[in-house]
Amino acid sequence: MYKKNAPAPSWLLLLVSCLGVLLLRPGISSPDGGDPMERRDQKLKVFREKRGRFFKEDPQSPLKESDRKKFKGLLYYPIDLKYAMSGSIERYPVEPKPFYINLPTSKGTEKKYVKYGRFKFSWMGKEYILQIYRPLGGGELFLPFKDKTSETETYPHGRYLFIESLTGGKVLIDFNRAHNPFCAYQEKYTCPYAQEENWLGIAIRAGEKRFR
Repeated sequence: MYKKNAPAPSWLLLLVSCLGVLLLRPGISSPDGGDPMERRDQKLKVFREKRGRFFKEDPQSPLKESDRKKFKGLLYYPIDLKYAMSGSIERYPVEPKPFYINLPTSKGTEKKYVKYGRFKFSWMGKEYILQIYRPLGGGELFLPFKDKTSETETYPHGRYLFIESLTGGKVLIDFNRAHNPFCAYQEKYTCPYAQEENWLGIAIRAGEKRFR
């Protein structure tokens, strides 16, 4: 979902995304329907450690060189497993044609996506909905969101979420894995942001905090 004034390096996005999926895969989509929450806090800690090393050491890190030299790690909220939501994606029809949406980007342009489906979850007795998108031509599902912590505790334009597959067609969306787009670290990237339909009227104090 990022690019340096050119098409995004898809292999890098795949690396970052798959890193988290591989770390959290055990027990999540096992054929016997194992508990996806088993040892999850430990797996989240490992995921964060590896992500931090990627930012510090990898030549493809989104950090500026000056920031890498003094980088001490990303800032996170404490792991809180009540922010891990399981459920199903309600798919939108693709016939006679898909639904489309244009998402704003950090460069003032727009990027067009297919509206893939929606994910409903309950929080403090109320139901909320997040829209899920897919790039034109296929590819990984994309879930950007914004919440009440934006502009104070987290990145002002919102964060991104991973979608983890479970057995039986279910998915797990864990806000403990909410992460900033690359343009939060360096302005040369171009990142799509969440439309108002994915602005949550609640504070999600889980996942990654703002970089500065």
